[in-house]
Amino acid sequence: MNYYINGTQITPEELQEFIDYVYSFYNVVDGLYPVVGCTKNKIQLATVEYFHKCETYPNIEWGDGDSVDREKVRDIMFEMFPAISYQTRTLKRV
Repeated sequence: MNYYINGTQITPEELQEFIDYVYSFYNVVDGLYPVVGCTKNKIQLATVEYFHKCETYPNIEWGDGDSVDREKVRDIMFEMFPAISYQTRTLKRV
């Protein structure tokens, strides 16, 4: 299924690439900012909601999958799924 945001087409491949990009930051295995409960499915649902917001509100713009888009999808994911949270890490002393 293709999505259209203000006339810009997002193909299924581009959507998957963006989901993978977001997941690379927030997964608990090797993500830079691990989020417990983060899944690709939740990212996809939050991304579709973000697309809807981009179409509905003129002050929200799709940035072709940039870091701002990633952070906005993360924020939407936290709103949609309140049980998820940042993973706490214990730093090892060297």
